Amino acid sequence: MIALLVALTAAVLVGYLIYDPRATFDTLWALNWSRDIWQGRLPNFEAYRVPTEHPLLLAIGLLVQPAGDYGASLMVAWSLIGYIALLIAVYRLGAMAAGVLGGLVAFGLLATRLQVAYMAGVGFLDPPYAAMVCWAAVLEARTTRRGWPVWVLLTMAGLLRPEAWLLAGLYALWIGYPLGWWGRIRALCYAAIAPLIWLMVDFIVTGNPLFSMTMTSSAAEALGRSRPLDTLPYYTLYWTNAMLKLPVSVIAALGVIAAIQQRRKQLILPAILVATTWFSYLVIASGGLANVWRYVLLAALGLIVFAAFAIAGWTTLERGTKLRRWWAAGAALLVVAGIGWTATHLNLKRVDEEVHRRRALHDNFVAVMTAPAVLRARRCGPVSVPTQKLLGEAKWDFGLDTGDPFPGSKPPVPEIIPRSDKTIPVQKEGVAIVINPGYEVRPDMNINEYAVDNGWAAVQIPPPGFKYLAGSEFFLAYGRCAPGRP
Repeated sequence: MIALLVALTAAVLVGYLIYDPRATFDTLWALNWSRDIWQGRLPNFEAYRVPTEHPLLLAIGLLVQPAGDYGASLMVAWSLIGYIALLIAVYRLGAMAAGVLGGLVAFGLLATRLQVAYMAGVGFLDPPYAAMVCWAAVLEARTTRRGWPVWVLLTMAGLLRPEAWLLAGLYALWIGYPLGWWGRIRALCYAAIAPLIWLMVDFIVTGNPLFSMTMTSSAAEALGRSRPLDTLPYYTLYWTNAMLKLPVSVIAALGVIAAIQQRRKQLILPAILVATTWFSYLVIASGGLANVWRYVLLAALGLIVFAAFAIAGWTTLERGTKLRRWWAAGAALLVVAGIGWTATHLNLKRVDEEVHRRRALHDNFVAVMTAPAVLRARRCGPVSVPTQKLLGEAKWDFGLDTGDPFPGSKPPVPEIIPRSDKTIPVQKEGVAIVINPGYEVRPDMNINEYAVDNGWAAVQIPPPGFKYLAGSEFFLAYGRCAPGRP
């Protein structure tokens, strides 16, 4: 494990220095809100199409504020540290299930799930969240009813994702059962810490303790991310398989069968991770919240441990037995098939391009925004962008005010506006940023929320009278100043 940790840390550090990755939309907004708090004012959780606030992410954002512009890079570093911790935790869970070989297989399977690595590389909170939960499982597996270390990890996880509240509640029932009524009440109080802190933050900032829940639901509906109730079981399995890929999903299913047949108690905790994650995902999605693949990450991790048992579980059997020999032979065939599938489906060049593109998008945006002609036009009026996707970037890099009113205050004059917000009058002066049509094909920037923004027609055409000012590979800038303006 020590050798893995050293090698993994070195690889992540080299990748971090080479790619210099850029924080994603959700993380940039957390940084913006943390900067508001740092400067002595309340953050505005009610701005246009902002993500859900997460109390622990705000706290991490406060810690990196002294670093100034480098804060975004430090948030990515924090997510990468969480990714390293997650890989080691999954190694430990795999080793508990099927020895060192099981740990190595689980480690390798997670390391090749490139979506998880990408999430860490752009600063998503999911890898650190999953690491906290998985380490809580490791500690509990080592010592039954471990107590405070598990509580600390589950509480911190509950300040990143409300799904951890269910795990904390189950742990309260488990740890409190033999303690009598006072012990049970005390355990439930521990489980309530994270929800209460979350509700308190929402109440202080918005006056509504349930703001995060209601806002997330309305945002999911507005952005077309909610799904009909009868499709949720399908999406639960679909997103899990999308993360695992078909060969690993099949191997994980075989691992579940083998674990039941062998009555392998070491796999109870991974099974709980799968069951509770799927259950919480169904509850969240059926409540109108966003249907997002990242929400089933813990289920995928639990199934990776089952897949590791399917491949390495033969090592737990008595030497010389027929079952051990047949299992080992079958596992070898699964490994060969998995390697063949990966070799024919994995495109490392595309992965490299994706990671480089995230940094290039930021650099292109900064270059266009600081072009001399654009700087002159910015004195004439606000900057407009197609949708909400660039608001957090512009606010963090340039300090542009979105013009949304803070609680109890009058709205300031907006310095940056989304053209997809139909409540804002058509822009008369200033700068209009457009995604270069030669680039926005998939679309990579997800600029067009097709369910609500009517694609290119509504948000990709500059306002009337705006002339071309500057451009780059990814962005074009148009501007207009009224006659007589400098």
